[in-house]
Amino acid sequence: MLQKIKNHKLKKLIPIILSLLVIVGMLASCAKQESTETAEETTTQAAQAVASTADVSIDLEGATKVTLNDTSITVDGSGAKADGSTLVISAAGTYVLSGKLSDGRVVVDADGENVTVVLNGADITCSYSSAIYVYNAKSATVYLLEGSTNTLADGSTYTYKDSYSSEADEEPNACIYAKDDLVIAGSGSLNLTANFNNGIVSKDTLLIENASITLTAKNNGITGKDSLSVKKATLTVKAGGDALRSTNDTDSSLGYIVIASSKLNLTAGEDGVQAQTYVSIASATMTIQSGGGSSATLSDDISAKGIKAQTDISIKGGTYKIDAADDAIHANNNVNIASGTFTLETGDDGIHADNKLVIDGGTLTITAHEGLEGTLITINDGTMEINATDDGINAAQKLSGVTATVTINGGKLTIKMGQGDTDAIDSNGNIIINGGTINITGQSAFDYDGTGELNGGTVYVNGEQITQMTNQFGGGMQGGMQGGPGGGMQGGPGGRG
Repeated sequence: MLQKIKNHKLKKLIPIILSLLVIVGMLASCAKQESTETAEETTTQAAQAVASTADVSIDLEGATKVTLNDTSITVDGSGAKADGSTLVISAAGTYVLSGKLSDGRVVVDADGENVTVVLNGADITCSYSSAIYVYNAKSATVYLLEGSTNTLADGSTYTYKDSYSSEADEEPNACIYAKDDLVIAGSGSLNLTANFNNGIVSKDTLLIENASITLTAKNNGITGKDSLSVKKATLTVKAGGDALRSTNDTDSSLGYIVIASSKLNLTAGEDGVQAQTYVSIASATMTIQSGGGSSATLSDDISAKGIKAQTDISIKGGTYKIDAADDAIHANNNVNIASGTFTLETGDDGIHADNKLVIDGGTLTITAHEGLEGTLITINDGTMEINATDDGINAAQKLSGVTATVTINGGKLTIKMGQGDTDAIDSNGNIIINGGTINITGQSAFDYDGTGELNGGTVYVNGEQITQMTNQFGGGMQGGMQGGPGGGMQGGPGGRG
């Protein structure tokens, strides 16, 4: 007997959710030209917007029942037909699938319609194409029925021999492939094996909600071209390429990833999370290994970052353990860490932002080549331990028109440096300390090309409290509190060239 689930008008809900995601994407597209505070607001709001939307739910009353009989299919209801071992859905509605299909697939060809495919203990393997292929629809939902375990797999080669397929366009190229908006929801579980190429692909928006998915993919794990949103889901992804990604590079309001209240375990040959625009994360638990981890050696043409965005990254709350061959967290514009617990091990930078890197709180343990890197680095609060082999904190001049600056207003920082030409806090411009407690162990505590200001806070260098900032290349402390040609508190011409 089909289980009835309370109807929340799914057909109306899906467009609302997708429209909301597009709206917040449009807001965030301006973030690159705004202040860090505005960028934080827009990206954080994106995660909060997804978290606050009503859960997807369905009504099974009147649904078409589909029984998979190994090599054949039985359809009880309207809107779908069996073509050998292929189920073709051609009308709007809800279709409940159960049983096993040893070599067949599901094709949705319902122009302009909303289609829901419910998996209730379904096991589908297709040796020649996608197990589920949304060829034409307004939107499609794959719903994992509560208490059900479902399995999807494809073969190592696709034939591209039917009217639904195009080898020239590489469509389809994933075990679940949708040319339209796709939602994967429900509290059941899905085990997916993508032997040919990618695991799950939507050419438009992709929302994963409440679902428990274990996925192994030869190439990329999960792709939402226009956007990828993950809400209250549990994902375990092992991918030869990127684990999660959004790839729209022609519309600045799209190409983003939002993760809210979810648990993710990602193992990627390349990037763990990769967005063409921004990444917004709230209250997630994430374990990421990228590129084989921090001890791996990669070729120069491979990106193996933990979390990467072409514009901004905002993280608020949660727990994050990242072991990356490349940067653990990397944005080509701004990074904001509002709160959370972070354990970062990386072969390059712990956290990198080309523009502004702001840490407002959290607990961070970083083992890296460089702990923090950005043009403008601001630490307002939080507890941080950095173990670095080059610079602990590095304000590098990556943008024109601004002066690279490290500003520390609060927090508790412990920086331990390796031997050699290493600096605990390094700036191509200024270093300004207004507050906080800083404990540095290393040969060089400060290195700056502009000015150095110790206006407040408590600073220890190799166990001794200091009251003046000594520039490593500034000629010592004889310049006094206001600096001068010899360096000191305000730096001066004696700084590094």
